[in-house]
This record gives sequence, structure tokens and C-alpha cells, in this order.
Amino acid sequence: MLLVQFTKVSKDYAGNPVLDEVDLEIIEGDRIGLVGENGGGKSTLFKLITGVEQPTEGSVTRRRNLTIGYLTQEADPAQQDKSVFEAVSEISPEATALASRLHELETAMSTTRFAEDVEYMEQVLTSYTEAQERFDALGGFALEHQVGDVLNGLGFGADRYTQTVGSLSGGEKKLVNLARILLKKPDLLLLDEPDNHLDLEAKVWLEGFIRSYSGTVLIISHDRYLLEQVVKKIYELEDGQISVFVGNYSYFAEERKRRLLKRQETYSLQQEEIKRLEVILRNLTSWAKQNPKFAPRARSMEKRVERARREAAERPILLRDRIKVTFDSERSGVKVLELKGVSKSMNGRSLLRPIYLTVLYGERVALVGPNGSGKTTLLRIIAGLIPPDGGSIRMGPSVLPGYYTQEHESLPLDMTPMDFVRSIKPITEQAAISTLRTLLFSYRDMHNTIGSLSGGEKSRLQIARLMLTDANFLILDEPTNNLDIASIEVLETALANFDGTILTVSHDRYFLDKIVTKTVALSPGSEARFYAGNYSYYLEKRAQPGYIAESV
Repeated sequence: MLLVQFTKVSKDYAGNPVLDEVDLEIIEGDRIGLVGENGGGKSTLFKLITGVEQPTEGSVTRRRNLTIGYLTQEADPAQQDKSVFEAVSEISPEATALASRLHELETAMSTTRFAEDVEYMEQVLTSYTEAQERFDALGGFALEHQVGDVLNGLGFGADRYTQTVGSLSGGEKKLVNLARILLKKPDLLLLDEPDNHLDLEAKVWLEGFIRSYSGTVLIISHDRYLLEQVVKKIYELEDGQISVFVGNYSYFAEERKRRLLKRQETYSLQQEEIKRLEVILRNLTSWAKQNPKFAPRARSMEKRVERARREAAERPILLRDRIKVTFDSERSGVKVLELKGVSKSMNGRSLLRPIYLTVLYGERVALVGPNGSGKTTLLRIIAGLIPPDGGSIRMGPSVLPGYYTQEHESLPLDMTPMDFVRSIKPITEQAAISTLRTLLFSYRDMHNTIGSLSGGEKSRLQIARLMLTDANFLILDEPTNNLDIASIEVLETALANFDGTILTVSHDRYFLDKIVTKTVALSPGSEARFYAGNYSYYLEKRAQPGYIAESV
């Protein structure tokens, strides 16, 4: 059954086109991944589907009585004073009202009047039975269990149910919104970066939920592993147009290359044919000047050339503008980092038990574990931003660290990108412009304050800092967050070619498999464990019966 249909939909903002005569269909049961460059119009397309925004031209048709759950990037301000459990439980106003009504009737049953007034007793019991039946029909009695399953799956333990939504981090507030939407079970789920702020375990849970979901799902995500596992179609939004690929991410990546090469081949053949016809036209035109009998043939050929030009395909863009990343550094000594008994407690809770870890030159080490296991804290300790409670940290004398922070908190928000890069390294203004242009900064963005930049632009600016400092030991906390897939792939290539050492925290499983060679698994208050391989190796060994990883 057709749920949503776009017919020649165009959308522009202040004359700037975002969508150009888009046709698309969303069919009941679809699992669709929506991909494209940041700023390309993906979120705009979601807003058109929901009716939050209207097209400039064309029409959007929705199935009658279609229910849509839309996860946005912003938190819901109406939930700030509620507890996590209350905010997630209030997915059905009727069920919430019935729960309150049942509580009132149960209170009435404990009164003296209920025990002594037979007529009143019958009224209360009748009302209670009716309310109970309706509450059960709405799934109210299973609601508490369902809420617990979803919250636990997304990383909220029972000890956090009473915490107010307003006290949560921005990422956690988004997870509360995600839980609310998942429990509503709408016909169509629109999920805008649902995996942001999820740890690896929660991502696995979300994948399972989406695969078993009875409705239809459309996902914006830069997590290639998620797209690989759950979607059956890829919609690519590029240059205001939608291209459809029936398959998962691997199929999309290969098929996209094949289509581009086919379009290039068609374009080349058409251009060769146009050149051949133009030669014939020039000859006929020249002959017609000497012999009028050639004039009709020249006019006919002229029309044929015009038609061939009009019908020719546009030149395909095989290589679009991408960021350019290179990390140049001097080689460090063999021993890059040594942790001896490093521990840390926070708020009276043991976060990091004594860790003993040695990182050698050229190694690529990943820290993995659930949110709250101390990954970012350990990186901050290594970077010298916070002290450990115990133990020692030693870097080799020729080690030059470069630290990429997850929340961009190390960026001076009141500076411009131009001033920032020149403060890192004494370079000319032209050299600074050249560096920023390789990371796709416009001239205007170079002179705006860093605080006004998007998350993706701040990520690229942190990459600029790593490039300019010539660091030979990269300490990376979620380096792929806020980057589109094309930029992530460029970063991966640069890191793969990097002649240095890497210690990274990431929830991007594609990234971990491609970059890292060793994995250290952290668990809150437990010993860290060492695995001599990438993320897939870690998963394989962790699932192997009887396998015990080395403690570090």
C-alpha cells in the first residue's frame, strides 16, 4: 500500500533550490535509508513528508489517517520537568487518562462507602471493569514493561528512570524523544540520525527493533553499518534529485559506481556522435554555398544536430568536491604511551579500575564500551585535561599528541576559523585560506565565528588543527560524528595512510573495522579487556564460549 507520494516536488528557500521536481514513493513495509551530503535537503524532505513544511511546487500525498513518528535533532521542551519514565510513558493521552482513572477507582474501593453502599459498589466496579478493558485494549498493562525494554535498550538503566529530562545532556534528551516515538508505533517512522549518541550495544538493539518493526521506516544516518544491516532501499538525495537503489548500503555503493560509469560512457558516446554530426553539418553548409541543392540537406542536418545536443545527457560528476585530509608527522619512538594503574572515580562511583596499557608506534587502538564506561574520561586523562585518581601516564619523549574532542569544547567559539588556524601555526593568510578551502569552508564561513558554525564544520575545523600541528599520536574521540559519509571515507583513507599512532573512541563500526588493529573494551567499574584485532574480531571473540580476553 502506498503511504506517501511526491509528485514533481520542488522546494526552495529565499530562491535557493533544495529539491527539484522530486518524484518518490514510500510503500508500506519499506525500510529506506536516506543518504546525501550535509545540507543537501534530507531534513527538508522529512519536513515535507510530515507536512511541517509545504513544497514550493508539486504535491505531497499521504494515505488517509497515516500516523507518522518524526525524530528530529531537537529535544521537546514540553518534557523538561518530567521524569524520564513519565516522559516516555505518556505516549497515549487516553492510556494515561485511563491509568489515572483506574487509580481513582482503586482508591474508591478502599473507602467505607464502597463497603457499605451496594449501589455505589456496583457503579465503581462497573466503571473499573470498563476502564480496565479499554486500558488493556490500548496495551496499558504492558506499557510499563515496554517502556522498560526500550529505555534499557537505549542505555537508560532503572536507576535513571526518575531523573528529570531537563537534567539530561542534549544527546540523552534526543534518546528520550526516540523512546517516545518508538513506543507510539506509528505507521511511518522518520528517524533523523537516530544512532547519534548511542553506544555500540544500543545500536545493536536499535537495529533489532527496526528489523522487527511492523510499520515502515525511513532513516537518515551516516552509520554505514546500520544502513547495511536494516535497510532494503537507499534513497540518495543529490543535486535536488532522488535516486533509488533497491538494496542495502554495500549494494548502493557498488551500484552507484556502476551507474556513474555507465552515464559517463553514454555521455562520451553522445558527445562523439555530436562531433561527427557537426563535421557533416559544416561540410554541407560549405557545399550549399557553392551548390544550392545541398541547402535542404544542411538545414535537415542542422535540426538533427540541435536535437542531439538537446537530448544529450549532462556530463556526470564522477568526483564531487570532498574534503582533502593529509596527516604529516615525524616518526616517534617505539613506546608512545604507557599507563600504569590509572584509575578514576566520579560522583562516588568507580569509573576506571586500574588500567595497565602500553601503546606502541604505528598501532591503531580503539576504546569500546557502553556509554558511561569511562572512554572519554580516559582520553581526557591521557590528554592531560583531568588528573587520574591513581596511577601514572607517560608518553615517549618524541611523541606529539593531537586531541580531537567529541563535543568540540576545545574550539574557541568567539574566534573565526581564519584566526584559529593561524593561531595554531604561523602561516600566511593565503596559506590559511588554502587549508580551509581543502576542508570545504567558504570564504564567508572562514570569517564567521566558530560558535556560529554547524556541527560538521566544527568537526572539519578540528581536523584542520590535527593537520596543522603535525601530531604523530592522534587521540580521537568520535571523529566521524557530524561528518557525512563522503567526508568519513576521506578521513578513513587519511588515517589509514597516517605514519603515526592512533587511539580512538568511536561508535562507527565501519570506521573501527577499517582503521583499528587492537581493541580495548571498558566496562563501568570492571577490568578493561584487550583484544588483538578490530571491532569484528572483538565481537567474534566476545561471543566465543569460554574465551577470556586479557585484562589490561
